Amino acid sequence: MTLKHGKYVYVQLDKNKYVKMRYLKSYEKAEKANDVNAYIILGKIVTKASRKAKILKREDLPVEVRDKLPK
Repeated sequence: MTLKHGKYVYVQLDKNKYVKMRYLKSYEKAEKANDVNAYIILGKIVTKASRKAKILKREDLPVEVRDKLPK
């Protein structure tokens, strides 16, 4: 799966479960990096993340986004 210019990140749910998310860089430039609207959950749960993908942990996300993630 190809990632495009850092627009997509993976969030690790379990040891071998990841969810793909879209990260909007415009919020990073406006110093709102932890804003809830900067993350869009695509809902795709995968077992293998891309080798070049940025992988975040659940704890790195804002609380509101963590609550929206699948269990």
